[in-house]
Amino acid sequence: MSEIIQPQEKINSIDILNDVMAKKRLLIFDMDGTLLDSMEFWQNLGRKYLESKGKSPEDDLEAIIESMTLQESASYFKTKYDLDEDVEAIIKQVLDFIEDKYLNEIPLKKGVKKFLEKVNSQGYKMCILTTSEKSQAVGALKRTGVLDLFDEVYTDRDFNLSKKDPQIYIKACEKMGESHSDTVVFEDALYAVESAKKTKCVVVGVYDEYSKGDWDKIISIADKTIQSF
Repeated sequence: MSEIIQPQEKINSIDILNDVMAKKRLLIFDMDGTLLDSMEFWQNLGRKYLESKGKSPEDDLEAIIESMTLQESASYFKTKYDLDEDVEAIIKQVLDFIEDKYLNEIPLKKGVKKFLEKVNSQGYKMCILTTSEKSQAVGALKRTGVLDLFDEVYTDRDFNLSKKDPQIYIKACEKMGESHSDTVVFEDALYAVESAKKTKCVVVGVYDEYSKGDWDKIISIADKTIQSF
């Protein structure tokens, strides 16, 4: 079971993570929900898109489209909300809508920039491993002033692997020239924490409001958990 770290006024995340980062060389960071405060956007993406089209989404929209693909969601939007565009045009608009939010709005979570600057100054190799589009990741990290702190930005497409497969973390370590036994992984999602823990990486679970239902499980699996940076 991980040690639970609560926010403390005079103790920062560098201090409380010193033991798990000691003698490690590489830090791998998830982006959405870990570094970027973006999960509310993803949870409400369909609703926000429809509102941008002047439509009033139904109360249970999120539950209805939760298991749909983007193609299926676009088809549902066209039929249910009588959109003028065809399905392919709706898909492009949704993708453009996502990109706009990453390039212009979605912020870092509290304390992230200071933490990243500090660990960068301490000489760690650092990379991003995200399931978002690379252009969105690079754009958001650049806009928020932290892109240059990372050696590389990887997406799941770079490895043709899902984060449900532990090999993605091993492959990222190999790309960075380090062993997974010399690596710390920061993740907010339960499935990613579970996957990373199956390697020799040290795993830090990062609290996010939108995965709070899994927080107890994350605490039981991760080597350490933090409420915030």
